[in-house]
Amino acid sequence: MFKLGQQISATIEELTDKGDGIGRLNGKPLYVEGTLPGEQVEVLLTVVKPHFAQGKLLQVREPSAARRADFCVYTACGGCQLRVMDYAEQLRLKRQLLQEALQAKGLECAVADTLGMSDPFHYRNKAQYAVRPGEHAEPQLGFYAKYSHQLVEVKECRAQAPVTTEVVAQVRTWMQAHKITAYNELSQQGSVRHLMVRNGVNTSELMVVLVVAAEPAAEDLVHLVKDLSVIEGLTSIMLNINSYQGNRVLGPDTRLLWGKEVIMDTLAGLQFAISAQSFYQINPKQTEALYQEALRLAAPKADEVAFDLYCGIGTISLFLARHARQVYGIEIVPEAVLDARINAQLNDLTNVEFLEGAAEQVVPKLYAQGVSADLVVVDPPRKGCDQALLETLIQMQPSRLVYVSCNPKSLARDLAWLTARGFQLEQATPVDMFPHTMHVEAVVLLTWRGE
Repeated sequence: MFKLGQQISATIEELTDKGDGIGRLNGKPLYVEGTLPGEQVEVLLTVVKPHFAQGKLLQVREPSAARRADFCVYTACGGCQLRVMDYAEQLRLKRQLLQEALQAKGLECAVADTLGMSDPFHYRNKAQYAVRPGEHAEPQLGFYAKYSHQLVEVKECRAQAPVTTEVVAQVRTWMQAHKITAYNELSQQGSVRHLMVRNGVNTSELMVVLVVAAEPAAEDLVHLVKDLSVIEGLTSIMLNINSYQGNRVLGPDTRLLWGKEVIMDTLAGLQFAISAQSFYQINPKQTEALYQEALRLAAPKADEVAFDLYCGIGTISLFLARHARQVYGIEIVPEAVLDARINAQLNDLTNVEFLEGAAEQVVPKLYAQGVSADLVVVDPPRKGCDQALLETLIQMQPSRLVYVSCNPKSLARDLAWLTARGFQLEQATPVDMFPHTMHVEAVVLLTWRGE
């Protein structure tokens, strides 16, 4: 009988979807963070339940050939789940995860090697730091620990852009110098709740968004602007008021403190305006790789009409508009639709129209009005596509359907439904948008073959 606090030996067999190793304890799963498949490890049991157990890694007796030194000192953060796995092995694993998801639904097609990064660090163009009071009321800025709401103070992160470290240091110093309080979730007292940093990777423009529950004095905000102005590339400082309880980061009220309300970035020669509230892919280098692969598979022609569903701020739409006759981008978030229209104007693309609404409602209406597509690109949220939309795509019968997904399981579910009703699965390509995590992005080509 195993007990809490007991030290045991275990063999790690596989990983959870959160990146924890899975061993066996009397036939039930034993979860051990920081381990890799095939490893022999010594573990301290920290949780023992009737159907599972958890353990803390004490020693790796027989390491995996894929193991490497941990690159992070803030191990409680849990953001980079595969920190101890060699990057080449991460790419192999992500291809395997996509293959397994497809096979679980009885689907077969060519799965390309994962498109990875030459340098898988400092790739994020957006950072969101929580701000909380420390033990002696000093401000702490960092990320939440894995499976908890406890803050891990982080002064430097290898996933974030290097300039982020400088911004965090300046804001922490400003708060200490001017006695600006950090927000306390329990008492709901204090001012600063979050710090957001957005940077244009290809333009070096920088936006800082200070999220507060209670607005600091005007004089203190003047000092904040002065302190941040020494940072190279600073383009915008925004103040966001969020007085709501709960985990929501941004409130509805955002105003300009200094500079411009947007920063600019480029992807494959296209310009994009990014506001504090804009959705913009976190890893621009891999976004370009993903969209170029989607464009290659889509192969839009000059006489074709294309639909871009769940289009966000219009990134894929604008890629398509440079090649197709007409593009319709559909998005449910009003602010994103406005951003998409601005981005079309910035790039002098007049053959793209953005429509506000749920794709599963707008597409059937367009089709009923006689507007159909030769080519459709879908990039839905993690839950996948709505059933009404899939049914309309079967009725519409576009010659090509490109499915961009951030969730292999919902992707495989939708692909199985589509291929059972006339589409043929041609090719799938995994893309590593978030190195050192279990996240798998994929782009898949289907062609219409008829029922």
